[in-house]
Amino acid sequence: MAFFAELQRRRVGKVAIAYGAIAWAATEASSVVLPALHVPEWVLTAIVIFLLVGFPIAMALAWIFDVGPEGISRTEPQAPPAAQVKLRIAYAAVVIVSMAALGYVLYERGLGRAHAGEPRDSIAVMPFANLSGDPTRDYFSDGMSEELLNLLARVPGLQVASRTSSFAYKDREVDVRQIGRELGVSTVLEGSVRQASDRVRITAQLIDAESGFHLWSETYDRKLEDVFQVQDEIAKAIVDKLRIELAPADQQLAQRQKAPTQNVEAYELYLQGRAIWKRRGAENLKRAIELYQAAIGKDPAFARAHAALASAYVVLPGYTKERDDEEKFLQLAEAAARQALAIDPSIGEAHAVLAQINANRGDLLDAESGFFFAISLEPNEPTPHQWYSILLGKVGRLTASLAQAQTAQELDPTSPILAANLANAYLQKGDDDAALRYAKLASELGLVGGTSRGVETVVAIRRGQWDQARRLLAEHEEFSPELRAKTQQFVDALADPAKRPKIVAEMKAMDPKIATQEQLIGSYLQLGETDLAYKLMFEALDRDGRAWVREWNLSEAWSVEGGGLRRHPRLGELAERIGMLDYWKQYGFPDGCRAGRDTAVVCD
Repeated sequence: MAFFAELQRRRVGKVAIAYGAIAWAATEASSVVLPALHVPEWVLTAIVIFLLVGFPIAMALAWIFDVGPEGISRTEPQAPPAAQVKLRIAYAAVVIVSMAALGYVLYERGLGRAHAGEPRDSIAVMPFANLSGDPTRDYFSDGMSEELLNLLARVPGLQVASRTSSFAYKDREVDVRQIGRELGVSTVLEGSVRQASDRVRITAQLIDAESGFHLWSETYDRKLEDVFQVQDEIAKAIVDKLRIELAPADQQLAQRQKAPTQNVEAYELYLQGRAIWKRRGAENLKRAIELYQAAIGKDPAFARAHAALASAYVVLPGYTKERDDEEKFLQLAEAAARQALAIDPSIGEAHAVLAQINANRGDLLDAESGFFFAISLEPNEPTPHQWYSILLGKVGRLTASLAQAQTAQELDPTSPILAANLANAYLQKGDDDAALRYAKLASELGLVGGTSRGVETVVAIRRGQWDQARRLLAEHEEFSPELRAKTQQFVDALADPAKRPKIVAEMKAMDPKIATQEQLIGSYLQLGETDLAYKLMFEALDRDGRAWVREWNLSEAWSVEGGGLRRHPRLGELAERIGMLDYWKQYGFPDGCRAGRDTAVVCD
């Protein structure tokens, strides 16, 4: 009671209340005015610190002095000296607690409000939920998410989490705050799509990843034909809610100049084709081509459908069993790509197809520049990164190849072919564990083909697991019975070098209907027959200058098994013959290789 009586006598409570009110008003005004004037944030921080430091000084002066009608006078103590010490200690404790409380208030009303007004500059677009009751229509809800992600990725100053990061949470119940922490974003966009007949209901909600609270939510009940307008409206609303200030020239970046198609049936056919195209395989690709052609039939001006058709044609030769059909499909791909660009020159996918055609024809310099341009137009489109990684693997730039393969897979983690491509990049680089991991993922995602088995076979041979290698080779359905028998002898020869001369002689005499000599070049290299491999390559080039892209390619030189090929004295001669040396001089030599003094290239 004596303590509170002393506080009342010295009138320090009034000083504390007055100081707190003034400090609160000053901070409140500063938090509003200073950000509007674009004053640096440290100024507001300095004001808060100044007010906090001033509080104990004001309270100390209030304890010592009193202000009355006669002016400022010193307040004389009334308690005995021993009691005065206790009062001062208690008063100091009260001042410290009050200072902490004042600090919390000033932060919340000052710095807290200022930070709340800052623009949020990062977002993750989650895959929209398909509420249509038909799981086969996931392609439509996924397409909605991808369109929004691509629109937002064009906004300057807004960091958008990659597709791999966002779609990794598909069909998983994860708290938004955990997603924000794991992806390093400040906001998360969630949504759902419910389609019935010609109507669609799209719900979108923007959530603060730190607090988990909704920043914005909207439901759109529209005709299906208005889906592109809804996408634009959602993107614009998000930019507004995130308080991103765009220059006048950038105001339309989150909106398309025009919808990709005015025909919603064509759009649905296109999305179905995309979903099937990802799984690859001859039958899937042919079905995707039918869907793209149907979409183009609905809307001949649908540029994206033409570009997608070109993509399907350009990869089809790798999955058909017809011989000498590659050029036919490349011509169809080129025609579709050029039609897409005639409608919309900014479609990166179409440019990527033309680059891939150049790569398939051995025009390495044009392919390199084409991929670079395609990726610059649409950096979030995974296919150009995938194809570019294959080109880089052919020319020996394995580190760059792996980086492109990783980017492609990150942009679309649900694609089996991108997982398989990454597996092959790791295999060529010599990271067998990672290669096995992504080959398994490709199979789990539904890849049609033997990529997983092929990777497992190579790894088993590298590790000397001969029984495992024999078993895997026997399971290769694409091998004829005669070839399957030879593969068993091939593994025996790898395991026992004494058996190699016999299998090499049998391979030389093999019926071309079973396998041509050029198709056996990789096997000859594994058996240590490097000179024979070079002899076959030069003979093939004498018959056909494009043989190196039609019948074999130099990518085998950069793998773990290709040491003899890349260190051979005739490598430079071969590289010059096929035009690869010109590529190296302009874009860089293979990893571990360099220009030599007496030869065109020297490799470690």
